[in-house]
Amino acid sequence: MKKYILFLLTICVGCQTTKISNEKYKVSTSTTELGSIGVAETKLNFENSFNTRSFPKLEGMVRLEIKTLPFNKQINDIYLNKTKVKQQEATINYVDSLPNKPEYVTVSILDVYSYIKELNADYNKENLTFLKNTNEGRIVNNLALILSDEIIAKIKSADAYYLINNQEKKYTVALYKNGKQFDSIDLHEGTTLAYSLGKFCWTENERHKWEIGDIIAENDNCLGTTSERVKKKEKVNLYKL
Repeated sequence: MKKYILFLLTICVGCQTTKISNEKYKVSTSTTELGSIGVAETKLNFENSFNTRSFPKLEGMVRLEIKTLPFNKQINDIYLNKTKVKQQEATINYVDSLPNKPEYVTVSILDVYSYIKELNADYNKENLTFLKNTNEGRIVNNLALILSDEIIAKIKSADAYYLINNQEKKYTVALYKNGKQFDSIDLHEGTTLAYSLGKFCWTENERHKWEIGDIIAENDNCLGTTSERVKKKEKVNLYKL
């Protein structure tokens, strides 16, 4: 009986995760946006949930990595489940035996330290305070999604990609070719298949104030002098001096 329950648990958990380019992604009906901050939750039915809390202000550009990948059976199953939840007709025809497969896209934060610099800036003070006060804060640092053929064609013609924040609480992706921006795309136009989260590692700066020192995979450990928690300084009892 115990083995049977364990088997069912494994199936349930497996349905909620997928591996893409050797990275573990979460499958969820939650609306997620690259670069957003929030709190992750796994419900009793093993369904992943991400509650977005904020969209940090970006005054600079954050370099992204975008890959186009061919569909496989697992990705197609995730896509079909998404269309059922949204009560939409499936518009992608996937046949495993055909050589030409439909494509999907992964978008990841490549220049992590540019994003960290934005978070540590004064204009993101409220976001930093929120993260300091909770150990549960996470960032959406990878997305797998379906985009139109037109948008995929634009992506393939670019040689560099940047996350930009031209409007309040709205991110877009700037497309560059030979050092010049030629277009931008809105990831909201696609269907999100899965996402992965990063967690924050903290360090003290030269003024002895805590700031974000690194962002790592959710299940990794903070390295070096960085810490998973902001360490509160002990109060000095003057009567004992």
